[in-house]
Amino acid sequence: MKQYLSLLKAILDNGVKTDDRTGTGTYTLPGYHYTCEMHQDEEGIIHNFPLLTTKRMSLKSVFEELIWKLRGDTNIRFLIEHNNHIWTEWPFKYWLQQTGQTKLLNNMWKDNEKSDYTDWWKRRIKQFEERILSNDTFCEKWGDLGLTYGHQFRRFGEVKFDDLDAKMKETLYGMGRPLKYPFIKGKDQLMDAINLIINNPESRRIIISLWNPQDVEKTLLPPCPCLYQFFANEPSMLHLNLYQRSCDTFLGVPYNTAQDALFLCMMAQVTGRKPGRFNHFFGDAHIYLNHIDQVVKQLNRTPHPLPSIRLNPDINNILDFTWDDVELIGYEHDDSIKGAVSI
Repeated sequence: MKQYLSLLKAILDNGVKTDDRTGTGTYTLPGYHYTCEMHQDEEGIIHNFPLLTTKRMSLKSVFEELIWKLRGDTNIRFLIEHNNHIWTEWPFKYWLQQTGQTKLLNNMWKDNEKSDYTDWWKRRIKQFEERILSNDTFCEKWGDLGLTYGHQFRRFGEVKFDDLDAKMKETLYGMGRPLKYPFIKGKDQLMDAINLIINNPESRRIIISLWNPQDVEKTLLPPCPCLYQFFANEPSMLHLNLYQRSCDTFLGVPYNTAQDALFLCMMAQVTGRKPGRFNHFFGDAHIYLNHIDQVVKQLNRTPHPLPSIRLNPDINNILDFTWDDVELIGYEHDDSIKGAVSI
């Protein structure tokens, strides 16, 4: 992934030092883009899959988060059940805030550089996950991220009666209307996109938008990759543009690129096409100040050849994919480089 390493270098060379929502601070570059060209041969092997090689990455974690989104799920239980902890910090922090556990929040980091969490924090977050798995009531109340990725993919614009403000509820009660769920049915953008690729491939409207201004305040973190546009006007091929509004370039971006390249491959298969060009557009591309050493270390490594993947050709429904249907071929990589996520 030479394109990704070039992005890191561009931020270090040209980025502006800024404060940010998390209080960690970043070097930020407003606007960037790179292209990943994939090629599928006659045996179904997809070459040049953009999985980072200068540090070890788990494609299994990439897949599990993707299928979690595509299922329409917004609760972290599914992820934890699959040993995926990528989203736990956000509901954990929210639970601490809402239950007055400020002492733990004030002692989140083990040092001023925010290089790692305290042992206390790690122990308590593990206990939080155990309660998510074992207690249905706790899971329903504290494990849900709100109206984020899965909701927007499968139920964009949905409004339930409980989502309405008090005045509107009172008005509807006064009119004697039945309380139907949902009050307004949402849009299944995923299935609509598949239908357009198959039945109207020349369309320039094969778009999935995860950014709904009405829902920004109804989630613990609004979607970062937030606008997808598929291109099916080249016979037998499928291409994808992705716009990502906010980009944690050290921790998040390698997973974002791999995940949505995989999304392209899966969408191509279930619509009878081959994956081609994946264009990744970045809005606010940033490196957190507590990741600078890790970035420099990674830039001093030499990339390995990109791996290939092969999908089970028998799968023709995107929701039927399991991890066993994804084969990773020839993945050479360097050791992992860890960094604390800023929430």
